[in-house]
Amino acid sequence: MRPLLLLVAVLCLSLPALLIRGARAPIEAIGFWRLFFACAVLAPWAWSRRKNGGAGQGRPVALAGVLFFLHLWTFTWAVSHTSVAHLMLAFSTHPVWTGLGAWLLFREPLGRRELGGFGLAAAGVLVLFGGSVSLGAAGLAGDLCALLSALFFSGWVLAGRRLRRGLDTVSFLFAAYGTAALLFLATGAARGVAWTGWPASTWAALALLAFAVSLGGHGLFTYLLNKYDVLVLSCAKLAEPVLAALGASLLFGEPLSPRLGAAFVLIAAGVVVLMRGPAAKSKIDAGLAAAG
Repeated sequence: MRPLLLLVAVLCLSLPALLIRGARAPIEAIGFWRLFFACAVLAPWAWSRRKNGGAGQGRPVALAGVLFFLHLWTFTWAVSHTSVAHLMLAFSTHPVWTGLGAWLLFREPLGRRELGGFGLAAAGVLVLFGGSVSLGAAGLAGDLCALLSALFFSGWVLAGRRLRRGLDTVSFLFAAYGTAALLFLATGAARGVAWTGWPASTWAALALLAFAVSLGGHGLFTYLLNKYDVLVLSCAKLAEPVLAALGASLLFGEPLSPRLGAAFVLIAAGVVVLMRGPAAKSKIDAGLAAAG
């Protein structure tokens, strides 16, 4: 049963770029409705746990919500400006930035293993961006935005790691998702975005983003943290860019190239090396349990 749950989780987490492209709606509408649906599901549990700590954590939770908003906004923007394969590979570097952030913010030690992992991932990014020339200026901007999304996601992970010491996961997610949803609502209102009137295919994509990705995929990974070694889970997550690239090739005719394969091998090797370090468990626990 557990291998099946792991497979379902990986499949769900390979979907966001494909679903966003299929939604064909403004960034703000996609972000707001995705988070609105997720908050609607979390609300009863968050209400029942409203007295379980959290005092004085309003500002840190709001900061986490801002970081999550920035992560989703840049990720969604990148979907329209680069290929799905480039986007997902650039985003898969987020464990590297989380490790660097843990060193800068929490003074967690960096040894030769961690530095080697960073070097491999950096080489993978350079190979990936070398192929951005074929996508034109817009493709390069999309790749850079995807990398920026990974940085914001790492900030969200690190914020969640600190906050969840005094706030349960459901309450944290509800508050942070709600903050991000309000930011999407405000920016969309400023731009005059239409919130309704979308075809059924758009609403289906938005519902899948909320239930399959934000709740289902990450919820299953959080559950599986107590069932599998974290290295197994981190390696399983590396299947996400591969599955997303294959999906984009089948659905949108996006080409696959040897350069993409080389970039994936380098980035994957860097992530695996990094996650085998002594501080890996706390980083992956935080990253998977706080993921959006």
